[in-house]
Amino acid sequence: MKKKLFKEVYEKIEVPKDDVLDAIKAGKERVSHDVSKNKKSARKIVWSTVAAATLFVSSSFISPSLSHVMAEVPLIGNVYTAFNDAVGRSLHSQDLIKELNQTSSYKGVDVSITNAYYDGAVVGVTFSVKGNVRTEEDGSVQGFYEIFDGKGGISDSKELVYMEPSENGYIGHIQLSYPKTELPSETSFPLEFKRIGGKEGSWRFDVPINQLPYQTVNVDKGTKEKDAGVNVHFDSIIEGKASTAINYTATFPIEGKHDQVRLEAYDDKGEEINISTDGIDLEIVEENNRIIVKGRSIIPQSVKGETSYIEVLPKVALSEPDRFIKLDEATPVEINSERQDLAVEMGNITVQDKNITFDFQINNGNNMNRHFTFFSNFARNDVTLVKESEKDIYKKPIKHSVEVIDKNDLKFTSTYDISEINDFSKDNYVIRVNMGSLSANIPVELEKVRIDLN
Repeated sequence: MKKKLFKEVYEKIEVPKDDVLDAIKAGKERVSHDVSKNKKSARKIVWSTVAAATLFVSSSFISPSLSHVMAEVPLIGNVYTAFNDAVGRSLHSQDLIKELNQTSSYKGVDVSITNAYYDGAVVGVTFSVKGNVRTEEDGSVQGFYEIFDGKGGISDSKELVYMEPSENGYIGHIQLSYPKTELPSETSFPLEFKRIGGKEGSWRFDVPINQLPYQTVNVDKGTKEKDAGVNVHFDSIIEGKASTAINYTATFPIEGKHDQVRLEAYDDKGEEINISTDGIDLEIVEENNRIIVKGRSIIPQSVKGETSYIEVLPKVALSEPDRFIKLDEATPVEINSERQDLAVEMGNITVQDKNITFDFQINNGNNMNRHFTFFSNFARNDVTLVKESEKDIYKKPIKHSVEVIDKNDLKFTSTYDISEINDFSKDNYVIRVNMGSLSANIPVELEKVRIDLN
């Protein structure tokens, strides 16, 4: 599934709606600035903590600063440029975009599907909105949609989308991977907008899509990591007119049902190839005490003729359960990851009338080529004092401070203010260590696999 964090942790998160929407607005401004500053590294940014509420926003959520461009040039080609859709731009230049004219009206708001494409495994749709709708501070309009009736087994079946001003209203864009292993030549997908500009309703479409010509390169190569019990087998490459899909089968032990595959790809000159959509889960089955995942990753360009082969480096973020340490537990206590070399060692725990202090070290001082900022964020957000009865709920942490004891050895001290906790006792509070945050950001690397394209 694209842009996802561990499901087992994500599902625990309390999501305050107003705070999330405020965070999205702030994130839009930050993304616009960061992407323009360093586009190549933007894809590699991984959240260092899952304690904050997370929403997956569609690919149209890229750059609100382009809304002025949209108002001036609402032509199809410029729509794909404004929404940063490389596949759509390329197909439009080849005159391969299908124009549509489907309109749904509800509560005085008209939504029209204007054009679509279906290239290999990638689907793109643009739409327009007319009517009296509430706008955001930056002039955009927020909507919420479902595809395939919001089925839980389909990646990103429910998402937020942002529409930008055009000369006749607003225009929006959706891009997704076809959510099934088989790619039909002609099909349609149900698309329903459930909310537009603050108005709840139902704007429903059955969008027809015709597959553009593509080629399939069959692959039969795999790689594995024995200690983690992970195997990644590459099945095929789908070469579209403007996109490339990598299909694979990953197997995990039963305790790794939330493991996630991430791919890096390189051409025959050693240059990295951008993967825009990673870790799409198409099928998940349990068999012989193993989890088998049919997955897909998308390269937003055609690699046919551009490189004779691609080298794919699989990385797997292993799912790890939270660990808990009692306040009266004998120390030191060492918590080790079950399937990779990650650890947190808890030192002295001091309980006083108004505060609790505990010392800890991360990874025995091994930074594993990660920047110190990651570990300092982990220390602040993922080694936390929580109420025993709420230990599985992620919410704003208790007021505390973190001091760096030894930067080189990754040693920290946390001090929690318990002066305003009326029901505090050693028995009803514990220290939670979110090992999943470490493993999500320090994935296991498997050996590279070379895939010949000729």
